[in-house]
Amino acid sequence: MLILPATEAHAVALADLRLALLEETGAAMSLLQRSDMHKLNEAFFRAHLGSGLWQDWVAVQQGQVCGTGALAFLERPPYPGNPQGKDAYLLNMYTQPAFRGQGVARAILDVALQDARSRGVKKVILHATAAGRRLYDKLGFMPSDAYMELALEGA
Repeated sequence: MLILPATEAHAVALADLRLALLEETGAAMSLLQRSDMHKLNEAFFRAHLGSGLWQDWVAVQQGQVCGTGALAFLERPPYPGNPQGKDAYLLNMYTQPAFRGQGVARAILDVALQDARSRGVKKVILHATAAGRRLYDKLGFMPSDAYMELALEGA
């Protein structure tokens, strides 16, 4: 298995994996919505890969992209424990079902965390699915009651 930084050549595969993740976690889409969402995600990856604020990785096994994970890098005002204010949000961790249980997610996560450390990131946050929670727990991620969210209508 190879873990590689994603490039624009991976944009279609990244969009495929993103939609699979969304559908597995409960997003219901019509065929038209799915097609539109695929185009939007592919355009997102093409625009953001290499930006410095976004990094995706792909796992390649048996000649195909079988998993992915990403970090979105954030800069906040300094706070206790993080005087540089550098944080990262881990997202889009997904492994195709046929490749689960083979260490794909762990390999991607190891590379992502090393990259975050090399950039001076002091905190990595995420929203865990039930399937991913065991891995995150094993690596020392702690649950937090600090985050809330609000969906803005019309934005």
